Amino acid sequence: MQLESIKIEKFKRIDTIELPLSSLNILVGSNGSGKSSILQALHLASCLMRQAERIRSNTTAMVRISDLDYLPSDEYWRLGHGADWGNKSNSPSSKVCFTFRDNNNAEITAQCEMRSARNAGISVQGELPESIRTQFRGNDTFFSGFIPGISGIPNKEQKNSKRVVLKACSFGDSNVYLRNALDLLPKEDLNQIEHWLNPLLGDVKLKVSFDETKDFEINAEAQILGRSTPLELLGTGYLQLIQIFCYILLFNPKILLIDEPDIHLHPSVQEKLAEILIKIASSKGIKIIMTTHSPFIVRGAPAGTNIVWLADGQKKSEDRSVVELALGWGAFGKKVIVVSEDSKNDLLKKLIKQWPEIERAVTVLPGRGYKHLLKREEAVELRASLGNKFKILVHRDRDSLTDTEVQRLQDHYSEDGIRLWVTDQSDIESEFCSASFLSSLTGESEQQCNSWLNEILNENQVPIKDQFTSQRAAHNEELHKAGGSPTNDEVWTSFQNRPLKGAKGKFVFKQLKNKIPANAFSESSVNLHASYPECALSLKANLEDLLA
Repeated sequence: MQLESIKIEKFKRIDTIELPLSSLNILVGSNGSGKSSILQALHLASCLMRQAERIRSNTTAMVRISDLDYLPSDEYWRLGHGADWGNKSNSPSSKVCFTFRDNNNAEITAQCEMRSARNAGISVQGELPESIRTQFRGNDTFFSGFIPGISGIPNKEQKNSKRVVLKACSFGDSNVYLRNALDLLPKEDLNQIEHWLNPLLGDVKLKVSFDETKDFEINAEAQILGRSTPLELLGTGYLQLIQIFCYILLFNPKILLIDEPDIHLHPSVQEKLAEILIKIASSKGIKIIMTTHSPFIVRGAPAGTNIVWLADGQKKSEDRSVVELALGWGAFGKKVIVVSEDSKNDLLKKLIKQWPEIERAVTVLPGRGYKHLLKREEAVELRASLGNKFKILVHRDRDSLTDTEVQRLQDHYSEDGIRLWVTDQSDIESEFCSASFLSSLTGESEQQCNSWLNEILNENQVPIKDQFTSQRAAHNEELHKAGGSPTNDEVWTSFQNRPLKGAKGKFVFKQLKNKIPANAFSESSVNLHASYPECALSLKANLEDLLA
């Protein structure tokens, strides 16, 4: 009898979602995408089905809150999606279905419907066919095991009863009871944990003991490279892995739920973890569902792993290549990918930060100069490779381009969901070389700030003009190979009406560091300065248009 799929309805972030299950299933997505909602729904439903007096479709059973082995929130009635649970048969509820397939290829479904009870408890209705009843019910039967992240363990643990330990671990308090959980395992199970740890962390030996005649606390140590270390002094990554493997043996669940195990693990260990887990799942006949933000875990997942990208409580993609690309580009939870010309993007990100609603939907990726700028066809290919889930904004500095040349470049990039944004002035740095910004930064008058700028422009006319000439030569090679370019003098004259009169913002930015007294102007001071007049309005307009 194999668990084949799960279905969740009306639970927290989830409206309705159905997931076919492989041995290993990895859920990825941004915060609030519904990953944890899935794990919590499955674990709560399986605990209720084990603890309820009966599971029937035509009658209800109630499990008291004080008796529950797991509860995601003390305000449990708020676990519904879009509406709080009620306590009547027609009031809002949440449903979880587990679908199995037997040896004759027949489909069998267990179902749990949850809502508030009239007293302090959860009312349960559902279906639990006899053929799968033993998978859910029994004193030592745990259909699911739930492993939240671990942040450390106490320095000492007193011995507790098996019932107390199992309930605490089921509830997610394993960091407080990890020694107790290990102490419940026989020696051969500790050896098995050591075997599973070996390819991830090297040779690790576990020693756990408690002598009822003389001990008050459980003694637990790990021997690493021949040196014994108390469990509380181990790194959190070691504890995280020991916890995962301990749960598999302690609960022997049919479905193991692991919430973001990557947080404390080195990338090299993350890459290996999925391979170890799928081997365990296959050998023990269990299903593992794991949530992660890590591209390393996804990258290391063997063939056959089911990888699902979630957004807003729904499946956004089950295409592994799309998921890997989105993870690598840092695009989860985003709607627009800004591909910059510049390799350093602190100032571009600072501009976008002016508009918090836009910032939440945008990720910025570095470039290698305009000669390596993402081409239109590359932007089209990138968007397609990500399932057309994102819009692409390519950033290019204006440098010494004329308005006509800028329009020509932007027209070339015109494509559904793709846009070329060219800076209003020569580059990003120009936005921070205005009198209004400098005044807000230094507290000096705009008149004084304009005086500093004019001094820089007058004192450096030769290098500024040389840089302009060099840029025009590059633009002519790119855009006017057949001729027809305006003369340098014509372009230079038109630029004298611009705020920096043809100078590069990057050049002026460097000069301001020495021009403004008391080190008031620097990369650090500019980056930290929060309150300044809104700027780069064309960037805002482009992003708003793409988001719309």
